[in-house]
Amino acid sequence: MKHILANANRGECAERNVALVWFLFGSLTRITETCYLRVEDIFYSNGSLKSIFRMKKEYAKGGRSRDCALVLKQQRKALLAWRDKRIRDNAFLSDDGSYGGLRGDSPLFLSYKGQRGHKWVKLAFNPKSYKTKDGKEQEIMRCSSMENYIRDLFKKCGFKKGSSHSGRKSTSSYLSDLGVPYDVIQMAIGHLSGDMTDTYIIPDPQRLTDALNGLYSTIPQIGEA
Repeated sequence: MKHILANANRGECAERNVALVWFLFGSLTRITETCYLRVEDIFYSNGSLKSIFRMKKEYAKGGRSRDCALVLKQQRKALLAWRDKRIRDNAFLSDDGSYGGLRGDSPLFLSYKGQRGHKWVKLAFNPKSYKTKDGKEQEIMRCSSMENYIRDLFKKCGFKKGSSHSGRKSTSSYLSDLGVPYDVIQMAIGHLSGDMTDTYIIPDPQRLTDALNGLYSTIPQIGEA
């Protein structure tokens, strides 16, 4: 995680990228739905950060709204740093200082254009088709530029199979290892199906080894008395 954040914390988009990474690990959000978030979803009008925010159904892949946590101190600090960066760069600011100085209806995350004025603009979304479990064809709008960025970031850090879902999967596994109730993890991820949540919870290999050895510790090996 330190390696990922160190690599994200580079260049003109450093503050944005660090905040974005923390959403994947701290709020267990998908990358595209995170890119749909607006300032008013995260900030109160008085400028303070919410502790729980609503991932609206129109943002979410499955078309279901859910509550997401915004309590991780590193994530909150990164988000405020990104807010301050936007203010310095005059990127979609509010007229009356509300929402921490940002326009409430503006996207939380933006794209940086280095040519022709060096300015922040709204992210672009493009259609992607996929099949549901029942075989139906559905189309979603995804932010391919940020999906590709996160995938490349993880791979550069040595996670060859890393994807935009790696934050959700990693945090789910850690929570499971810490003994957090299954239904809490399922709620945080936003899955209705327990089978789907199971694919996200990857056991710690060492804990699994220790548990199995402890379970069968009284059974002798082949050839032993």
